Formats: sequence, structure tokens, C-alpha cells
Amino acid sequence: MSNLSTPAYLPGAFGRAAFLKEAFGPGVSSSARKYQASCEVVFGAPSANCVGTGVCKIIAKSDTAAIASLKKDCKRVSALLMPYENGHGVSLIIAREMMCIHLLRTQFRNSQLSLSESCGLPGDIVNQLDLKISKIRPGAYTIDEVNGFFRINFR
Repeated sequence: MSNLSTPAYLPGAFGRAAFLKEAFGPGVSSSARKYQASCEVVFGAPSANCVGTGVCKIIAKSDTAAIASLKKDCKRVSALLMPYENGHGVSLIIAREMMCIHLLRTQFRNSQLSLSESCGLPGDIVNQLDLKISKIRPGAYTIDEVNGFFRINFR
């Protein structure tokens, strides 16, 4: 994921589907495990049963029981988490084509994601990525879009 402008990563490129399946799937190579973690993100407010805006929960792809219990709806999306600022923050990477239009309109309006409540990070992801944070704090976070990928840096 270091160079998202290479042809295979661009939207509509031949091979992009295979790239997305490999990058966002549960089977991350052992060499990449220290730098990225596959997860499912459920949007909404934790106190409102995942309704509204914000990040309700983040579930590691390795937690298959928790993922299986999730409803298959528009509020969730596969994503990658990567350490940010030497582990004092975390970056959330989402492929645009993996999101439904409802999420784009409600959660990513005006290129900003607002969290009114904190959201805990799974302990196995915190350990895997050697993060120095265990939750995402409330705040307004800028959403950057590059070549069909959204990136949100949480500090």
C-alpha cells in the first residue's frame, strides 16, 4: 500500500479486484502484519446501537465469530488499519468501491468524519501494530481520498 498510484491500485484497473481481495482479506502476509491489519468497521454511534454518525466498532478480521454475528448491511465495510505517527495514532484505509452510497452520503459528508464518542480498538490489533493508543477519541477527522481510497488519520 505504499504506492497507491501504481496501475493495479487505480480504480477500474485490471487486477484491482484481486488486489482489494488480498489487501482487505483476512489472510495478510506475515511480513505485512506489523504494518497493517484487516478489519471490519461498523459506522454509527456506540451508545445508539450503531445508528447515526461516527465509528461504532472495529472488529479484527481474525475474530471470525464477531464478524459472523454482524448483520450484512450498509453500515459496515472492510478496511485496513495502519500505525500512524509511530503508533500514537492509527490510519483507517477504505476502498471507495467497497462502500455503499448511503455511507458516503452520511458518514463522509464534506470530507470529514465526526465522532461524538470514542471507539475502542481490538486488543489484538493494538498489539499487532504496536499501537500506543487503545481507542479512537471523539473529534472531527479529515478524510483524504487518493486513487479511490479513503484515508482517515486518527490521533
